[in-house]
Amino acid sequence: MSLRLKFRTSFRQFYLNDKNSNGDTSSDDFWSDDAFTDKLAVGEGVLGIGIENEEGDVECEFEILVTKSLIEDFSDFDHVVEASLKIHSGFVQVLDCPNSEIVMETAIENGDYRVRVYSKNLNTAYEKNPNDTYKIEMWKEVYSERKVLKRFE
Repeated sequence: MSLRLKFRTSFRQFYLNDKNSNGDTSSDDFWSDDAFTDKLAVGEGVLGIGIENEEGDVECEFEILVTKSLIEDFSDFDHVVEASLKIHSGFVQVLDCPNSEIVMETAIENGDYRVRVYSKNLNTAYEKNPNDTYKIEMWKEVYSERKVLKRFE
């Protein structure tokens, strides 16, 4: 399943979460210094995805994969990070910040998922018309810690 999402958010972030998440995105531990640098915050049932532009415009491709991502060459991307997300409710959502309005909701099998976020064109984020874009892939995989696969400097 692949979806194209285009929406507005604030505070340079949006959320991917289990529908019944109890994660506290306002906690100081959620957007820690490491999470901010890695552009991905991890909480119970929720991931905070950092965007580069201050306008709050998000263009994102979202894809649920049957198996692990086949993308191994990250040269087309500026930043690539992944973390795990547990789904209990049978639904995954994309929410804006700070209102937590549902941008997308889809049924998904319960379990542990690996979520990889690709960021592209981050150098344009501070131009008059930012063109930064994002791609999110998720697939079933045992839980593991956040890992940066390519860092934007």
